[in-house]
Amino acid sequence: MNPAGGRQEPALTHEQVREVVAFAALAPSVHNTQPWRFVWDGTSLEVHDDPTRGLAVLDPTGRERVMSCGAAIENAVLGVRGLGRDCDVELLPDPGRDDLLARLTPGAARPATDEEHALVEAVPRRYTDRGRFLAKEVGGDVIDRLRSAAEGAGAWLRAVERQDEQIALSVLLSHAEEVEAANPAYREELQRWRTHDREAEGIPDAAVPAEGVAARGSDYRLRDLDAGREGSSAGPAAPVDEPPVPEHPVVVIVGTLDDERRDWLRAGMGMGRVLLQATVDDLAASPMTQVVEVERLRARLRQELDLVGMPQVVLRLGYGQGRMTTRRRPVEDILTVTG
Repeated sequence: MNPAGGRQEPALTHEQVREVVAFAALAPSVHNTQPWRFVWDGTSLEVHDDPTRGLAVLDPTGRERVMSCGAAIENAVLGVRGLGRDCDVELLPDPGRDDLLARLTPGAARPATDEEHALVEAVPRRYTDRGRFLAKEVGGDVIDRLRSAAEGAGAWLRAVERQDEQIALSVLLSHAEEVEAANPAYREELQRWRTHDREAEGIPDAAVPAEGVAARGSDYRLRDLDAGREGSSAGPAAPVDEPPVPEHPVVVIVGTLDDERRDWLRAGMGMGRVLLQATVDDLAASPMTQVVEVERLRARLRQELDLVGMPQVVLRLGYGQGRMTTRRRPVEDILTVTG
């Protein structure tokens, strides 16, 4: 019996724990590095940061790595709710353990809401789409739902709608891509994760459009995932008879009021919830994070768009035509059971 005299709910079974962890691992992560570990002690599930899977050049502070773990935490919570249980979430529960990002404790039986059911169903369908989107307008009501999703996780969402803001973002993204691609260490690190040989992690060939970013007619500079790859070229596209198809995606920024480790977690949880809500609304997304990876350009983005708080991730949204192309590490590799 619990102290209040009610019935004590049983702990999750080992099979349910595995199910929740597998669900969590479907979260997006920077370059699909999957930088998380999970520990089940018999009553609670700990989510740990795995710095050995970090990107020292792209992400020297670990901000994007922690955000990736935040998205996994959001998925794990939904996994528990999908089992019909409450879930208590404690972020950064032990100040003496930097790697321990969250502790999730399943609680009393409570059916998932219709909204939660929709998000749970979206988890295995969500994917990163770096290809072209359909020429179909994203309505304001959809943006409102995405904004509510971010706010529900403690973050904020801002759509980049004014032409002057779109131009400013486009310029900053181009500059950021040039800064990163000019760094040999960045190119070498990118190609360690950009490979057709890696089966369970990284960015496979199937996730990268064959035409290359130089041939795209996008309003925004896309990340060149082949930068530094043998045989690739960062130069302009070869002349063609027809101009590239114009691409005018909706772009949103997810951010937080502050920029500490807890805020990175909240941003990741917000990003995860936004991407799942987008999936519910039949949207696909891909990150355009170069501009928030170069700190001086991140500061300029904040200034030029008059953002209140810190931009954490920039997302390109639209009606996609792709599918899930990245694989996940086996549960056995990321879950430790101690009780």
